[in-house]
Amino acid sequence: MDMSKREFMTRTGLMGVAGLSGIAPPAALGQRGAHGTSVFNVRDYGARGDGKTPDSEAIQKALDAAGTVSGTTYFPAGRYLCHDLKVAAHTTVLAEPQWGYRGDAGAMLILDSEEAECVLNITGAYGVHLRGLFLQGLQDAKKAIHGIFLNNVEKYSPQEDAIVIDDCKVEKFSGHGVNLLRIWLFIIRHSILQRNKGCGVQITGWDGFVTDNQFSGNKSHGFGCEGVGSTVMFTANRVEWNEGCGLYLNRGDTWNVTGNSFDRNWGAGLCAIKMNTTAITGNVFRRCGKDSNLLAEGEHSCQVRLEECNGLTFVANSCAAGRDDGAKGKYTPQVGFILRKLSYSIISSNTLFRGYMDKMLVDLGDHGKDYIFTNNVGCPMT
Repeated sequence: MDMSKREFMTRTGLMGVAGLSGIAPPAALGQRGAHGTSVFNVRDYGARGDGKTPDSEAIQKALDAAGTVSGTTYFPAGRYLCHDLKVAAHTTVLAEPQWGYRGDAGAMLILDSEEAECVLNITGAYGVHLRGLFLQGLQDAKKAIHGIFLNNVEKYSPQEDAIVIDDCKVEKFSGHGVNLLRIWLFIIRHSILQRNKGCGVQITGWDGFVTDNQFSGNKSHGFGCEGVGSTVMFTANRVEWNEGCGLYLNRGDTWNVTGNSFDRNWGAGLCAIKMNTTAITGNVFRRCGKDSNLLAEGEHSCQVRLEECNGLTFVANSCAAGRDDGAKGKYTPQVGFILRKLSYSIISSNTLFRGYMDKMLVDLGDHGKDYIFTNNVGCPMT
């Protein structure tokens, strides 16, 4: 039977909600355990979402039900007080993304315990997809509580974790917004990680894609890798106003850092230590080194710090000095680069037009074989 264009658009539009987002048609959402649906609405399991009632027990029932059929746990818009929710493997935790940079909206999972480890525990949740959620913590809690936590405390998983965090907002946690401890394969995209006491995201592990996110105003690094971290594509992110470094990499290899904006971080926009085989290309570093006194740079605030790296390229990036919005605060950074002990590495063809206040380079020396610093151009901000 032929369909008109309007009929086609109407029918595919209704199907698209189920097909693309994993949501059953609206009628099925209200039917707890209805035949033929794998979507489990937390309201059907007793969650109130009123910002007053503890909802952890009801939400866990919906998560467990989804786990039995590799299904989806669905959150309508509301304020759900909860903590330490255990997510099952091969499931989706889903809400319609309605959050913004400011304000409360959408399905909010609000931490309601200062004794918890996290809001969402995804340890062992192989293939989990978290979509459209807004997680809000207690930044002043006495212990470090994370928003999303993969806690492989002793060893890596026996198979790829393969997690996806998509279109989520995670803010105000006393720990890290997302803490992936011994992660093996992950995707984080289209999300905001802001105002957490730790890092926006902290990882130990490898095989990641981090794309189109905003890491803003975290008390530590925007994105941190304190232990080993390898084989990560870090692309098209905005990393700003974090009180550590924008991107902190320590003891890893095979990163590709491309097309990001690092703006007004207190430490270096990017700090790489003991990294191998890493490409850093086409990024913008602006106004970094806002306050480096308590960080590794000390009195020398900088845009970029590279130490003890091998096989690193830092090519075709741009840097600019500046101060706070509204023409307030002091101009930073003092220098463009702080470099030490680099081998088989090239820093070339970068521009630092008004890119520093004092000098382009502080070279701490001790470089090894085949280290090249050439064809970088710039001038100080006056």
